[in-house]
Amino acid sequence: MKCLVFKVRGDYARFRKSYTTTSALTYLLIHPVAVRGLIGAMLGIDREKLYEKTKDIEVAIQVVNQVRKDMQSFNLVNMKANDKIFRFPSNVEFLRNVEYRIFIKAEDKTLYEIDNCIKQGEYIFTPYLGSSEHIAKIEYEGIYNCEKLNAGNYKVISAVSLEENKIYFGDSDIILMTDNIPTRRDIDREYIEYKKVIFATNENTINVGTENCYKVGGYNVIFI
Repeated sequence: MKCLVFKVRGDYARFRKSYTTTSALTYLLIHPVAVRGLIGAMLGIDREKLYEKTKDIEVAIQVVNQVRKDMQSFNLVNMKANDKIFRFPSNVEFLRNVEYRIFIKAEDKTLYEIDNCIKQGEYIFTPYLGSSEHIAKIEYEGIYNCEKLNAGNYKVISAVSLEENKIYFGDSDIILMTDNIPTRRDIDREYIEYKKVIFATNENTINVGTENCYKVGGYNVIFI
């Protein structure tokens, strides 16, 4: 089994929480649904076909940089033709100076299609980080063997589902963060599955008791 690894970085990102409207909050990290959308943009997959083309892609995510958030205020304008002009303020969250290492597990045909696209740097649509104004910079790392490990305790570098794994906190002074992120959507683009994940940053690992760990190159990761 093979796994594709690449880095994604950007000056800003915003992965908007779907239950917010005028106050746009962001998830703390890129989530699997957003990664599949990023792949769809690079390959030029039509929006109506994105679900079928990417639903079987498995994703593991390492948050490389420390999470930093900015809040900016905007004045939104109602532009409906039959209404008076109406302005209202909106606070919008952004992630700043983001970097992720993405691990992709998929069928060989799909995997090598993504691999070739990233190596060539020729994208059909511009990849972005949640919003079109936040352009993503993609850095190819390679295709590596992907080995399922036996159940046990491992130092995992990727985000980990809290419901499916046991976390050993110990006496470490590493900063850990949690968020409840979407991991699956349906054909109508509605989120249908969420997972509460925990993750470290700055190349730190988490001690995890798990049956779901994979060895990818020199990294232990868990697909979410």
